[in-house]
Amino acid sequence: MPLCVSVDKIVASRALSILRRIKALRGDLRVTRQGPRVLLPVDESKLEEIEEALRGLEFAVVDCHPPLVSRTAPPTIPAYDLIGDVAIVRARVLESLGEYEVVSALTSIHPRLKSIYVVEETTGEYRVPSLRLLWGENRGYAEAREYGLVFRVPLGRAYYNPRLAEEHHRVAESVEDGEVVLDMFSGIGGFALHIASLRDAFVVANDKNPEAYKHIIVNVRLNYKKLKGVVYPLNYDAADLVNALEREVFDRVIANLPTRSLDFAPFYGRLLRSGGVLHLYILSHDIMTTYDVISEKLAGFSIEGHRLVLEHSPRAGVFRVDLVKR
Repeated sequence: MPLCVSVDKIVASRALSILRRIKALRGDLRVTRQGPRVLLPVDESKLEEIEEALRGLEFAVVDCHPPLVSRTAPPTIPAYDLIGDVAIVRARVLESLGEYEVVSALTSIHPRLKSIYVVEETTGEYRVPSLRLLWGENRGYAEAREYGLVFRVPLGRAYYNPRLAEEHHRVAESVEDGEVVLDMFSGIGGFALHIASLRDAFVVANDKNPEAYKHIIVNVRLNYKKLKGVVYPLNYDAADLVNALEREVFDRVIANLPTRSLDFAPFYGRLLRSGGVLHLYILSHDIMTTYDVISEKLAGFSIEGHRLVLEHSPRAGVFRVDLVKR
């Protein structure tokens, strides 16, 4: 009869991590739940090592009858973002799945995973995520890769969304050699580095967050051998850029601040040359109604089209609206 380590569900993810580390968890049997207890099937030949490793946790070794792991059905996959060897899970996932289930699913899909964090909330002036370590190593940084570019990501201290990798590249492909581009809300430099890697362009990458600004510089250094163009980092409030930069000089402005991009509507026309392109990212429940709002606030622009970039909720999405200054 198989043996299981029985632990309270509160410490199940920690016990699971320990058992995986000492290679004592059986991969052919499923982790199961029995009331408030979680049963972790273990290799009975490693009982002494298990007892030593779990010292300090309240646990019991019991006979159990866990079902076999299905080799055909995939594990339940929670909604998450993957940044290198770090996974970040939305807090709402834990409303339907236990912590040990999330850890088990993610580590089975990504065996090289080193850390799993939960986004508790988005806080502060710079709207950065507050992260709680769920499993693994407590990391200050992660390393992301996009189309051959490397990004050092300061976890919980600057904005980065790995789901924007395709969008970074798509916008970069629309830029032409010789353009002067402004990314007003650059984060750690996603759009800027993609553009400079594909085109001989001059890209001003601005972010108000000092941590983001620092990592634009770090990421330029990490990728400098791959760049055809120039990335010029700035650390300004976007509203102050019209006073810091020469007016009507930019061929293209990227405004990726979906919940507040229209707050900066008075500045776009003062920064773009006539015929210049504005990529306006905006959160919308109805993009055609949003068109009316954009047309009112950006009367000197013509709308060329839009694209859904991210699903935000079943009824809302983040759209890129492309405009040209008349």
